[in-house]
Amino acid sequence: MVVLVYGAKVTWNVYGWYDISKDKSEITSVAEYMRYYNALVRANTKDTVGFATPEETFDAFREALKAGDYELAASYFVPQKQKEMLESFKIGEKSGGVETLIGTLYLPNKKVILSETSVRFRATDEVNGYSFSYDLAYNKANNIWKLIEL
Repeated sequence: MVVLVYGAKVTWNVYGWYDISKDKSEITSVAEYMRYYNALVRANTKDTVGFATPEETFDAFREALKAGDYELAASYFVPQKQKEMLESFKIGEKSGGVETLIGTLYLPNKKVILSETSVRFRATDEVNGYSFSYDLAYNKANNIWKLIEL
């Protein structure tokens, strides 16, 4: 049994399988960073959930969140953020945070093009004086837009 566990760890390290949701600040070596980078490239290549325009991806995300489909909503994020966002949505459902977030997602927003592959939607709650930003990036591997940050 110990040999199998050890063998699994060796295989894991040799082939570069890596938890891409791990905080990059925890990476302590060049080899570990390369495993992270290669896993991220694989994950982005396999990720097909998204749309051809940032608006379509953003709208689909809003609708999934509003419908309570947190797994689908999280899948509109870049692969390295999906696990974190799913956990956040589940916690936010209990605390009321998801309901608040949904309200902000439907505020009128302005699209700001940051680059060819990066867009920000900025919304302002005039009543409460809050400003919100939602960043998306273009996944060139699959020609889809993905959420990066809320």
